[in-house]
Amino acid sequence: MSALTQHRPGPRPTLPLSPQDYYGMLRTERFRWWKGLLGIVLFLVGFFLLSALFGTAGIIVDLVRGDVTPEQFSADQIAEGVLPMGPGLFIGNNLALAGLIPLSVLVNRLVFGQRGGWLSSVSGRFRWRWLAWCLLAIGLPWLVAMLVELFVAGGVGATVVLSTPVLVLLVLMLVTTPLQAAGEEWGFRGFIPRCIAAMVPNAKVGLAVAAVLSSALFMVSHLAQDPWLNVFYFFLALVFMALTWRTGGLEAAVVLHAVNNVVALTPVILTDQLGGAMDRSAGVGNWTTLLPIVLGIALVFVAGQLARRRGIARVSAPGLAELQAPRVDGAAAPGSVCATDPEADTSSGTTAPHTDSDQSARRVTLDVYEHRDDPQHGADDRP
Repeated sequence: MSALTQHRPGPRPTLPLSPQDYYGMLRTERFRWWKGLLGIVLFLVGFFLLSALFGTAGIIVDLVRGDVTPEQFSADQIAEGVLPMGPGLFIGNNLALAGLIPLSVLVNRLVFGQRGGWLSSVSGRFRWRWLAWCLLAIGLPWLVAMLVELFVAGGVGATVVLSTPVLVLLVLMLVTTPLQAAGEEWGFRGFIPRCIAAMVPNAKVGLAVAAVLSSALFMVSHLAQDPWLNVFYFFLALVFMALTWRTGGLEAAVVLHAVNNVVALTPVILTDQLGGAMDRSAGVGNWTTLLPIVLGIALVFVAGQLARRRGIARVSAPGLAELQAPRVDGAAAPGSVCATDPEADTSSGTTAPHTDSDQSARRVTLDVYEHRDDPQHGADDRP
């Protein structure tokens, strides 16, 4: 317990008192290891219920419409990684994964007492202007690379169908797929790895353990039987997590994930080949499946450099703002250096003061993260 909380009655802060990166935001005065485990269990139970609810509804729609037959859902086919996909199940799956956003926010609030914005970034909100920069610097190169790969492989490989059902499904895909990608990021790059990282006493070891375990869970959740696909999913998850860590929030990972899924699914829907979209059986992948990971690693460094140039925060210590008097006996409170994030939400009107004596230390700590082009502390970024 810090000297500050020893001098102050009442509940402990729900946010960190010392500067933390995105995966250290649960390292607070209130955290206990069992809370991390409880949070993961509640999240996984909620994920199962969402998948069962929307998945069952989607399968029923497909059966009623005649898009699939009951025989296609045999245990042998599913065990081989072949899941019959109709429009109903496709949209149901997207909605179930999109539901991970409110699920993560709810469990995070119930177990850790933090409002939803702190799952978005270390600034306490989703940074929309930074999202736009990520679309240009990360999303556009990934889009170009996927289009080049598509045409090198021979284009869409089938006749484009522009019937009304296909166009309706295309619109639904364009609306729900970005939300599906964002939901996976909130869950598998946000909530779960944060819980894991906080349960490990050493921050660096905790980050590594969280990266490996959450990426493995992401890989397993895709139910692929092909080894190349499994390796791809695992390393793609690591790329998403590295983007989140280097930029202090989920925005960059959401962009890359959403662009990847939308571009991959568009030709599948336009050629009316959705039924084979979930074929992850052994033999569908090869070594070329891993080539996009090379570009993903390069984009991690691009995002990191851009975040530094734009002054996007990677660390913050927002717990000090929860305290009414963040000074003890006339001295600066512990953790007051780097206490306020230049992009943090200032709507509460409270910020942690700092003295002239610690100004130099504050400058050294925050210099690369300061929002140089936004003297209003990110006010223009608020949705």
